[in-house]
Amino acid sequence: MGKQIKIGMVGGGAIARAHVIAYESVPLLHSLENVKPVFSVVADATEDLAFQAASRLGFSDHSSDWKTLTSSPEVDLVDIVAPTYLHADVAVEAAEHQKHVFCEKPIAASAADAKRMYEAAKRAGVVNAMGFNYRRLSAVLMAKKLIDEGSLGKITQFRTSFLEDWGANQDMPFTWRYDLKRAGGGTLADLGSHILDISRFLIGDIQSVCGMQATFIKQREIAHTSSEFAEVDVDDYTCALMRFVNGVPGRLETSWASLGRKVYLDFEVNGTEGSVYFNFERPNELEYYSGLDPKDRQGHRAIIMGPVHPYGSAFTFPATGSGAGFQDSLNNEIYEVLNAVASSSSVKPDFYDGWKVAQVIEAIQKSNTSQKWVDVN
Repeated sequence: MGKQIKIGMVGGGAIARAHVIAYESVPLLHSLENVKPVFSVVADATEDLAFQAASRLGFSDHSSDWKTLTSSPEVDLVDIVAPTYLHADVAVEAAEHQKHVFCEKPIAASAADAKRMYEAAKRAGVVNAMGFNYRRLSAVLMAKKLIDEGSLGKITQFRTSFLEDWGANQDMPFTWRYDLKRAGGGTLADLGSHILDISRFLIGDIQSVCGMQATFIKQREIAHTSSEFAEVDVDDYTCALMRFVNGVPGRLETSWASLGRKVYLDFEVNGTEGSVYFNFERPNELEYYSGLDPKDRQGHRAIIMGPVHPYGSAFTFPATGSGAGFQDSLNNEIYEVLNAVASSSSVKPDFYDGWKVAQVIEAIQKSNTSQKWVDVN
Protein backbone atom coordinates (compact mmCIF):
# COMPACT_ATOMS: atom_id res chain seq x y z
CA MET A 1 0.00 0.00 0.00
CA GLY A 2 2.87 2.39 0.71
CA LYS A 3 3.10 5.27 3.15
CA GLN A 4 -0.22 7.02 3.64
CA ILE A 5 -0.13 10.82 3.68
CA LYS A 6 -3.43 12.13 5.01
CA ILE A 7 -4.47 15.38 3.32
CA GLY A 8 -6.42 18.15 5.00
CA MET A 9 -7.50 20.88 2.61
CA VAL A 10 -8.63 24.41 3.56
CA GLY A 11 -10.79 25.67 0.71
CA GLY A 12 -12.91 23.80 -1.81
CA GLY A 13 -12.90 25.85 -5.01
CA ALA A 14 -11.40 25.41 -8.48
CA ILE A 15 -7.78 25.24 -7.32
CA ALA A 16 -8.76 22.63 -4.72
CA ARG A 17 -10.05 20.48 -7.59
CA ALA A 18 -6.78 20.91 -9.50
CA HIS A 19 -4.80 19.90 -6.40
CA VAL A 20 -6.93 16.79 -5.90
CA ILE A 21 -6.35 15.75 -9.52
CA ALA A 22 -2.61 16.19 -8.92
CA TYR A 23 -2.61 14.13 -5.71
CA GLU A 24 -4.43 11.33 -7.51
CA SER A 25 -2.10 11.49 -10.53
CA VAL A 26 1.27 11.67 -8.78
CA PRO A 27 1.69 8.01 -7.72
CA LEU A 28 1.03 6.90 -11.31
CA LEU A 29 2.79 9.60 -13.33
CA HIS A 30 5.85 9.86 -11.09
CA SER A 31 6.10 6.18 -10.11
CA LEU A 32 5.80 7.12 -6.44
CA GLU A 33 4.51 3.69 -5.42
CA ASN A 34 5.66 4.04 -1.81
CA VAL A 35 3.29 6.98 -1.19
CA LYS A 36 -0.50 6.96 -1.06
CA PRO A 37 -2.33 10.33 -0.63
CA VAL A 38 -5.53 9.95 1.42
CA PHE A 39 -8.21 12.66 1.29
CA SER A 40 -9.05 13.00 4.95
CA VAL A 41 -10.92 16.26 5.61
CA VAL A 42 -11.78 19.48 3.77
CA ALA A 43 -12.80 22.77 5.41
CA ASP A 44 -14.78 25.57 3.80
CA ALA A 45 -16.57 28.76 4.87
CA THR A 46 -19.92 27.11 5.72
CA GLU A 47 -21.14 23.63 6.62
CA ASP A 48 -22.98 23.39 3.30
CA LEU A 49 -19.97 24.44 1.22
CA ALA A 50 -17.73 22.05 3.14
CA PHE A 51 -20.16 19.17 2.61
CA GLN A 52 -20.38 19.93 -1.11
CA ALA A 53 -16.58 20.10 -1.38
CA ALA A 54 -16.15 16.77 0.41
CA SER A 55 -18.72 15.10 -1.86
CA ARG A 56 -17.28 16.59 -5.04
CA LEU A 57 -13.59 16.10 -4.25
CA GLY A 58 -13.73 12.75 -2.45
CA PHE A 59 -12.82 13.72 1.12
CA SER A 60 -14.06 11.39 3.86
CA ASP A 61 -14.89 14.23 6.27
CA HIS A 62 -15.65 17.95 6.20
CA SER A 63 -15.80 20.96 8.52
CA SER A 64 -16.77 24.60 8.53
CA ASP A 65 -13.95 25.33 11.01
CA TRP A 66 -10.40 25.01 9.68
CA LYS A 67 -9.07 24.75 13.25
CA THR A 68 -10.55 21.27 13.57
CA LEU A 69 -8.47 20.34 10.53
CA THR A 70 -5.14 21.81 11.67
CA SER A 71 -5.36 19.94 14.98
CA SER A 72 -6.79 16.67 13.66
CA PRO A 73 -4.75 13.47 14.15
CA GLU A 74 -6.21 12.39 10.78
CA VAL A 75 -4.19 15.05 8.93
CA ASP A 76 -0.49 14.92 8.03
CA LEU A 77 -0.35 17.64 5.36
CA VAL A 78 -2.43 20.83 5.37
CA ASP A 79 -3.06 22.15 1.85
CA ILE A 80 -4.16 25.81 1.89
CA VAL A 81 -6.24 26.92 -1.11
CA ALA A 82 -8.30 29.50 0.79
CA PRO A 83 -8.36 33.31 0.24
CA THR A 84 -5.02 35.02 0.87
CA TYR A 85 -5.98 36.71 4.15
CA LEU A 86 -6.51 33.29 5.78
CA HIS A 87 -3.15 31.80 4.80
CA ALA A 88 -1.03 33.03 7.69
CA ASP A 89 -3.26 31.95 10.59
CA VAL A 90 -3.93 28.53 9.04
CA ALA A 91 -0.26 27.87 8.25
CA VAL A 92 1.04 28.99 11.64
CA GLU A 93 -1.50 26.90 13.55
CA ALA A 94 -0.85 23.89 11.32
CA ALA A 95 2.89 24.14 11.92
CA GLU A 96 2.36 24.48 15.66
CA HIS A 97 0.44 21.18 15.52
CA GLN A 98 3.37 19.58 13.65
CA LYS A 99 1.53 19.42 10.33
CA HIS A 100 3.37 19.80 7.05
CA VAL A 101 2.01 22.75 5.04
CA PHE A 102 1.52 23.43 1.34
CA CYS A 103 0.22 26.95 0.61
CA GLU A 104 -1.03 28.49 -2.61
CA LYS A 105 0.34 31.84 -3.73
CA PRO A 106 0.54 34.63 -2.74
CA ILE A 107 1.88 33.48 0.61
CA ALA A 108 0.03 36.09 2.69
CA ALA A 109 -1.56 39.54 2.65
CA SER A 110 1.60 41.14 4.07
CA ALA A 111 5.32 40.47 4.29
CA ALA A 112 5.01 40.50 8.09
CA ASP A 113 2.50 37.62 7.96
CA ALA A 114 4.71 35.82 5.44
CA LYS A 115 7.65 36.06 7.83
CA ARG A 116 5.44 34.74 10.63
CA MET A 117 4.59 31.70 8.51
CA TYR A 118 8.23 31.08 7.62
CA GLU A 119 9.38 31.32 11.23
CA ALA A 120 6.60 29.05 12.51
CA ALA A 121 7.43 26.36 9.96
CA LYS A 122 11.15 26.67 10.70
CA ARG A 123 10.57 26.32 14.46
CA ALA A 124 8.38 23.28 13.94
CA GLY A 125 10.76 21.65 11.47
CA VAL A 126 7.89 20.72 9.12
CA VAL A 127 7.85 20.59 5.34
CA ASN A 128 6.63 23.94 4.03
CA ALA A 129 5.98 24.48 0.33
CA MET A 130 4.76 27.38 -1.81
CA GLY A 131 2.39 27.03 -4.75
CA PHE A 132 4.60 28.65 -7.38
CA ASN A 133 3.75 25.93 -9.87
CA TYR A 134 5.05 27.59 -13.05
CA ARG A 135 8.67 26.94 -12.07
CA ARG A 136 7.79 23.22 -12.29
CA LEU A 137 7.21 23.35 -16.06
CA SER A 138 9.77 21.48 -18.16
CA ALA A 139 10.52 24.52 -20.33
CA VAL A 140 11.15 26.79 -17.34
CA LEU A 141 13.49 24.23 -15.80
CA MET A 142 15.27 23.87 -19.14
CA ALA A 143 15.79 27.65 -19.20
CA LYS A 144 17.28 27.40 -15.71
CA LYS A 145 19.62 24.64 -16.90
CA LEU A 146 20.86 26.72 -19.85
CA ILE A 147 21.49 29.69 -17.54
CA ASP A 148 23.29 27.66 -14.89
CA GLU A 149 25.51 25.76 -17.31
CA GLY A 150 26.66 29.03 -18.91
CA SER A 151 25.09 28.53 -22.34
CA LEU A 152 23.88 32.16 -22.30
CA GLY A 153 27.21 33.53 -21.08
CA LYS A 154 27.04 36.28 -18.49
CA ILE A 155 23.43 37.34 -17.93
CA THR A 156 22.91 40.96 -18.95
CA GLN A 157 19.15 41.61 -18.79
CA PHE A 158 15.77 40.09 -17.89
CA ARG A 159 12.14 40.81 -18.75
CA THR A 160 8.92 39.17 -17.59
CA SER A 161 5.18 39.78 -17.72
CA PHE A 162 1.93 38.12 -16.69
CA LEU A 163 -1.13 39.48 -18.47
CA GLU A 164 -4.77 38.38 -18.33
CA ASP A 165 -8.05 40.12 -19.18
CA TRP A 166 -10.78 38.89 -16.82
CA GLY A 167 -10.34 41.96 -14.60
CA ALA A 168 -11.37 44.26 -17.44
CA ASN A 169 -14.99 43.21 -16.86
CA GLN A 170 -16.67 46.17 -15.14
CA ASP A 171 -19.61 44.00 -14.12
CA MET A 172 -17.46 41.67 -12.06
CA PRO A 173 -18.59 42.19 -8.43
CA PHE A 174 -16.43 43.36 -5.55
CA THR A 175 -14.75 40.51 -3.65
CA TRP A 176 -11.82 40.17 -1.25
CA ARG A 177 -9.47 40.25 -4.28
CA TYR A 178 -10.19 43.98 -4.66
CA ASP A 179 -9.48 44.75 -0.99
CA LEU A 180 -5.80 45.53 -0.28
CA LYS A 181 -5.99 44.54 3.38
CA ARG A 182 -7.29 41.06 2.56
CA ALA A 183 -5.54 40.40 -0.75
CA GLY A 184 -2.20 42.12 -0.17
CA GLY A 185 -2.39 43.64 -3.64
CA GLY A 186 -4.19 43.29 -6.93
CA THR A 187 -2.59 42.02 -10.08
CA LEU A 188 0.88 42.43 -8.56
CA ALA A 189 0.09 39.97 -5.75
CA ASP A 190 -2.18 37.65 -7.71
CA LEU A 191 -0.20 37.32 -10.96
CA GLY A 192 3.03 39.08 -10.07
CA SER A 193 3.86 36.68 -7.26
CA HIS A 194 4.34 33.94 -9.87
CA ILE A 195 6.74 35.87 -12.07
CA LEU A 196 8.60 37.35 -9.11
CA ASP A 197 9.28 33.79 -8.01
CA ILE A 198 10.46 32.94 -11.53
CA SER A 199 12.64 36.07 -11.49
CA ARG A 200 14.35 34.98 -8.28
CA PHE A 201 14.58 31.36 -9.49
CA LEU A 202 16.28 32.25 -12.78
CA ILE A 203 18.30 35.37 -11.92
CA GLY A 204 18.60 35.70 -8.13
CA ASP A 205 17.46 37.94 -5.29
CA ILE A 206 16.09 41.38 -6.10
CA GLN A 207 17.86 44.32 -4.48
CA SER A 208 15.72 47.34 -5.40
CA VAL A 209 12.67 48.29 -7.44
CA CYS A 210 11.00 51.28 -9.06
CA GLY A 211 7.29 50.69 -9.60
CA MET A 212 4.23 52.28 -11.16
CA GLN A 213 0.65 51.07 -10.60
CA ALA A 214 -2.79 51.96 -11.94
CA THR A 215 -6.39 51.10 -11.08
CA PHE A 216 -8.76 51.35 -14.03
CA ILE A 217 -12.07 50.32 -12.40
CA LYS A 218 -12.18 52.23 -9.13
CA GLN A 219 -15.55 50.97 -7.86
CA ARG A 220 -17.28 47.61 -8.10
CA GLU A 221 -20.76 46.57 -7.14
CA ILE A 222 -21.03 44.53 -3.96
CA ALA A 223 -22.37 41.09 -4.82
CA HIS A 224 -26.01 40.29 -3.99
CA THR A 225 -26.90 43.93 -3.37
CA SER A 226 -28.89 46.44 -5.37
CA SER A 227 -26.49 49.12 -6.59
CA GLU A 228 -24.20 49.24 -3.56
CA PHE A 229 -20.57 49.85 -4.54
CA ALA A 230 -17.22 49.46 -2.78
CA GLU A 231 -13.96 51.26 -3.48
CA VAL A 232 -11.25 49.21 -5.18
CA ASP A 233 -7.85 49.91 -3.58
CA VAL A 234 -5.69 47.40 -5.45
CA ASP A 235 -3.89 47.62 -8.78
CA ASP A 236 -5.29 46.51 -12.12
CA TYR A 237 -1.86 47.12 -13.64
CA THR A 238 1.72 47.24 -12.38
CA CYS A 239 5.01 47.90 -14.12
CA ALA A 240 8.34 47.84 -12.30
CA LEU A 241 12.03 48.13 -12.98
CA MET A 242 14.14 45.72 -10.95
CA ARG A 243 17.80 45.68 -9.99
CA PHE A 244 19.02 42.23 -8.93
CA VAL A 245 21.66 41.72 -6.24
CA ASN A 246 24.05 40.40 -8.91
CA GLY A 247 23.68 43.64 -10.89
CA VAL A 248 21.36 42.35 -13.62
CA PRO A 249 18.68 44.91 -14.62
CA GLY A 250 15.12 43.71 -15.18
CA ARG A 251 11.57 44.71 -15.97
CA LEU A 252 8.25 43.28 -14.74
CA GLU A 253 4.68 43.94 -15.92
CA THR A 254 1.37 42.56 -14.65
CA SER A 255 -2.24 43.20 -15.62
CA TRP A 256 -5.58 41.45 -15.35
CA ALA A 257 -7.17 44.02 -17.68
CA SER A 258 -5.22 43.42 -20.92
CA LEU A 259 -7.97 42.51 -23.38
CA GLY A 260 -7.06 39.50 -25.49
CA ARG A 261 -4.43 38.16 -23.08
CA LYS A 262 -5.60 35.03 -21.27
CA VAL A 263 -2.67 33.46 -19.42
CA TYR A 264 0.17 35.41 -21.00
CA LEU A 265 3.08 34.59 -18.69
CA ASP A 266 6.39 35.17 -20.43
CA PHE A 267 10.04 35.88 -19.71
CA GLU A 268 13.21 36.56 -21.66
CA VAL A 269 16.76 36.19 -20.40
CA ASN A 270 19.59 37.75 -22.41
CA GLY A 271 23.27 37.00 -21.94
CA THR A 272 26.57 37.73 -23.63
CA GLU A 273 26.41 34.47 -25.62
CA GLY A 274 22.72 33.64 -25.95
CA SER A 275 19.10 34.17 -24.97
CA VAL A 276 16.02 32.21 -23.95
CA TYR A 277 12.35 33.16 -24.26
CA PHE A 278 9.28 31.40 -22.83
CA ASN A 279 5.55 32.08 -23.08
CA PHE A 280 3.02 29.95 -21.23
CA GLU A 281 0.60 30.22 -24.13
CA ARG A 282 3.08 27.80 -25.81
CA PRO A 283 4.04 25.84 -22.67
CA ASN A 284 6.00 23.08 -24.40
CA GLU A 285 8.39 25.35 -26.27
CA LEU A 286 11.49 27.21 -25.18
CA GLU A 287 13.04 29.60 -27.68
CA TYR A 288 16.84 29.47 -27.58
CA TYR A 289 19.30 31.72 -29.40
CA SER A 290 23.02 31.03 -29.48
CA GLY A 291 25.38 33.82 -30.42
CA LEU A 292 28.01 31.14 -31.08
CA ASP A 293 26.14 29.76 -34.12
CA PRO A 294 27.64 30.56 -37.53
CA LYS A 295 26.57 34.00 -38.73
CA ASP A 296 24.67 32.58 -41.69
CA ARG A 297 22.32 30.47 -39.53
CA GLN A 298 21.74 32.49 -36.38
CA GLY A 299 18.21 32.91 -35.03
CA HIS A 300 15.88 31.67 -32.32
CA ARG A 301 15.09 27.97 -32.46
CA ALA A 302 12.30 26.21 -30.62
CA ILE A 303 13.32 23.47 -28.20
CA ILE A 304 10.28 21.17 -27.97
CA MET A 305 9.80 19.53 -24.57
CA GLY A 306 9.89 15.75 -24.36
CA PRO A 307 11.06 12.80 -22.23
CA VAL A 308 14.69 14.02 -22.16
CA HIS A 309 13.71 17.27 -20.43
CA PRO A 310 12.95 17.87 -16.72
CA TYR A 311 9.76 15.99 -15.69
CA GLY A 312 9.42 14.82 -19.30
CA SER A 313 8.91 11.21 -18.29
CA ALA A 314 5.85 12.28 -16.26
CA PHE A 315 3.92 13.57 -19.28
CA THR A 316 0.61 11.72 -19.63
CA PHE A 317 1.99 10.45 -22.93
CA PRO A 318 5.81 10.70 -22.76
CA ALA A 319 6.66 11.72 -26.32
CA THR A 320 8.32 14.88 -27.60
CA GLY A 321 5.66 17.43 -28.46
CA SER A 322 2.86 15.45 -26.79
CA GLY A 323 2.17 18.40 -24.54
CA ALA A 324 2.07 19.46 -20.93
CA GLY A 325 0.28 22.41 -19.36
CA PHE A 326 -1.05 23.95 -16.16
CA GLN A 327 -2.22 20.69 -14.58
CA ASP A 328 1.15 19.07 -15.29
CA SER A 329 2.92 21.89 -13.43
CA LEU A 330 0.71 21.15 -10.41
CA ASN A 331 1.33 17.41 -10.74
CA ASN A 332 5.08 18.02 -10.68
CA GLU A 333 4.78 20.47 -7.80
CA ILE A 334 2.69 18.16 -5.63
CA TYR A 335 5.01 15.26 -6.44
CA GLU A 336 7.84 17.27 -4.87
CA VAL A 337 5.71 18.06 -1.81
CA LEU A 338 4.62 14.45 -1.27
CA ASN A 339 8.15 13.19 -1.80
CA ALA A 340 9.48 15.67 0.78
CA VAL A 341 6.86 14.62 3.33
CA ALA A 342 7.49 10.92 2.71
CA SER A 343 11.29 11.28 2.95
CA SER A 344 11.35 13.92 5.73
CA SER A 345 13.31 16.28 3.50
CA SER A 346 12.88 19.88 2.39
CA VAL A 347 11.35 21.25 -0.80
CA LYS A 348 11.67 24.43 -2.85
CA PRO A 349 10.07 26.88 -3.29
CA ASP A 350 9.24 27.15 0.41
CA PHE A 351 7.89 29.77 2.82
CA TYR A 352 11.21 31.59 2.72
CA ASP A 353 10.75 32.09 -1.02
CA GLY A 354 7.17 33.21 -0.46
CA TRP A 355 8.32 35.73 2.14
CA LYS A 356 11.01 37.13 -0.17
CA VAL A 357 8.41 37.60 -2.94
CA ALA A 358 6.10 39.34 -0.46
CA GLN A 359 8.93 41.76 0.40
CA VAL A 360 9.36 42.65 -3.27
CA ILE A 361 5.61 43.20 -3.68
CA GLU A 362 5.56 45.65 -0.77
CA ALA A 363 8.67 47.44 -2.06
CA ILE A 364 7.00 47.98 -5.47
CA GLN A 365 3.86 49.28 -3.76
CA LYS A 366 5.96 51.65 -1.65
CA SER A 367 7.85 52.81 -4.74
CA ASN A 368 4.58 53.57 -6.52
CA THR A 369 3.50 55.75 -3.61
CA SER A 370 6.83 57.54 -3.14
CA GLN A 371 7.70 57.66 -6.84
CA LYS A 372 11.26 56.64 -5.92
CA TRP A 373 13.53 53.60 -6.09
CA VAL A 374 13.02 51.41 -3.00
CA ASP A 375 15.36 48.81 -1.51
CA VAL A 376 13.56 45.48 -1.08
CA ASN A 377 14.73 44.78 2.48
